[in-house]
Parts: sequence; C-alpha cells; structure tokens
Amino acid sequence: MGEQDLYIVRSSRAGWAVSLNDKTLSVFDERPKAIEAAVMVAEASARHGRVSGVAVAEDDGDLIPIWDAGRDAYSTLS
Repeated sequence: MGEQDLYIVRSSRAGWAVSLNDKTLSVFDERPKAIEAAVMVAEASARHGRVSGVAVAEDDGDLIPIWDAGRDAYSTLS
C-alpha cells in the first residue's frame, strides 16, 4: 500500500483549517464546511489513484478518522 493522503481538519485561530502534510490548504469559518471540503478533496485524490482519508484533530492531539475513500457509503469509490 502506498502513502496515504490524510486531510486533517483542526481548529485554528482563524477558524477550521484543512491541512495535508503539515501544509494548510484552506481555512473555513465553520467545522462542517471544513469537513465537507476535506472530503471533496480526498475523493478527488482517490480518483487519481491515491489512498486518501479525512480525520479531525482533537484538542489533545488525537486524530479521529471520519472518512476513507472506498469505505464510506456515500463514497463513489465503494
């Protein structure tokens, strides 16, 4: 299995940030909007052959997986 594109949604001073490989891709005012955007980007990544997923970073640093390409019912890749 290759490297995974893991999009992480975390709280930031400016709102809710979506990051990949420690690089912030975008910041949103609301958490649901950030999650939706992260899932859309992860789906596009998976369509290009990448293993991809989305996780939310908790305040204590734990990552909670919330979406994986091919696993979730609404994924077009299942």
